[in-house]
Amino acid sequence: MTNDLHTKKLVYTAILLAILFLLYVTPLGFLQLGPFAITTLHIPVIVGSIILGYKRGAFLGLVFGLLSLYRSTVTMTPTSFVFSPFVPVPGTGHGNVLAIVVSLLPRILVGITPALVFALLHKHKINRSLSYGLAGLIGSLTNTVLVLGLMGLIFGKQLGYHSLTAILVMIGGVIVSNGFVEMIVATLVTISLASAFAMVEKRLMKPTK
Repeated sequence: MTNDLHTKKLVYTAILLAILFLLYVTPLGFLQLGPFAITTLHIPVIVGSIILGYKRGAFLGLVFGLLSLYRSTVTMTPTSFVFSPFVPVPGTGHGNVLAIVVSLLPRILVGITPALVFALLHKHKINRSLSYGLAGLIGSLTNTVLVLGLMGLIFGKQLGYHSLTAILVMIGGVIVSNGFVEMIVATLVTISLASAFAMVEKRLMKPTK
């Protein structure tokens, strides 16, 4: 039974990694919904956290963070220096090693918080689909708030945010605009994807005649 459980987790992890890479290399990972630009890359991490636990969720989050770091290194944008220590910070001739923190830490925590939220809700016998949705919502919010918060705290001056108030206003503004839609998408897709995994699990456990 232990070997079967280990094999199942390896298979599920591989599937979620494949989905993560698929999103990364296609436009599906960065959707433009009208005026809203949203990412879906954190969704496989959230789902993995829920169905596999916080350890494998953290691993998936680490992969997400490394992909973000790589993308920022090879695809230059005005804010690439925030996510990659290999991109020079404006006004200097070198990058900042703390960019690794911005790229990796929030994404690792995206793989941890949904598992904790789901476990808490499950303990209190909350409806499974609702638990999936709330865990997905918190996971998405974790990504948005921590990425923006660390950006502001570490690179506030370079980004034009010179006070804590300015950083909080920036975070609030992004949540109200793109972040809100991103959280709704993450919530709905998490419910669908996690439910699909649960359905497969139920079928696999059903005894054959």
